Amino acid sequence: MSEQFDVICAGIATWDTLFTGVDKDLMEIDGILAKGYFAASGGDAVNAAVSMARLGMKTAVCAALGKDSAAVLVKNELQADGVNCSYLYESADFHTASPVLLIDEKGERHIIRVPDNGNQFFREEMVSDELLEKAGHLHLASANVLRSLDGEGLARLFARAKNKGLTTSLDASYDRSGNWMKNIEGALYHCDIFIPSLQEASIYAGTEDLKEICAFFSRFPLQVFGVKLGEKGVLVTDFKETWKLPTLYRGMPVDTTGAGDAFLAGFVSAWLNGYDIPSSAYIGSAQSYSVLGAPGANRSAGTWEDAMRLLENNHIILRRRSS
Repeated sequence: MSEQFDVICAGIATWDTLFTGVDKDLMEIDGILAKGYFAASGGDAVNAAVSMARLGMKTAVCAALGKDSAAVLVKNELQADGVNCSYLYESADFHTASPVLLIDEKGERHIIRVPDNGNQFFREEMVSDELLEKAGHLHLASANVLRSLDGEGLARLFARAKNKGLTTSLDASYDRSGNWMKNIEGALYHCDIFIPSLQEASIYAGTEDLKEICAFFSRFPLQVFGVKLGEKGVLVTDFKETWKLPTLYRGMPVDTTGAGDAFLAGFVSAWLNGYDIPSSAYIGSAQSYSVLGAPGANRSAGTWEDAMRLLENNHIILRRRSS
């Protein structure tokens, strides 16, 4: 069967309401004035799908939504970006996740969530064999926050994807349950790309030393491992050679929401198009750059042409992997 999608983005979907310029003393006083208001789609899978679509990838999104107005808004934005929504699971048994994000004066986000939304019920079988057979790559964007998938279900999903010939990538969120490696270890044995944040990687490996973190993850058959270092850039490795690359963004970010999702989307898109590891990381950084300068998790996500222009302006030369 010929491929219909370059990438399946699976994981969480949300309708986000953001208030920017929020004073951290909010809870100490009776009220404040925010600097701005913004509402748009979000969630790791949606953010990745939008970025990948704008980068020219044929993309399908797989997530769980309620049958409510927030779901309609999420789908409208995805469809406007050309993302295939045929594999979204919708049910009246739960609501679409609709968090409120408070963005402080430094651009850091603080999220208010309500439990028992669709993301809590996203299961392994929602990514069907039929869908896997139509794609070349599975990107699971939301490990550690999918309580009905994390652990054995996630491992089985990645094993199914690999058995059907897909390449795979995994992105993880902060694990408030405290399970950490228990949630993802099985999936990592069937994963090609894993690039967590330094905070996450340090907890997984039990150390903040980057060499020791890389050594810890070298036991898995990853083709690419990395650590997102925030304003200090990113470290990426194939366990033979390691690159530490600077961030492309200068100054104070407007909103950090979705920046990590955009980085992974850019990296995976470039890697699937045959670029080498450092070049893929630079394209990921360019995509992250596009969302850091505006509120929202994906509305300002750039195109391939935007990324190429930014990299050219920074005198960065891209290279493809040797065959």
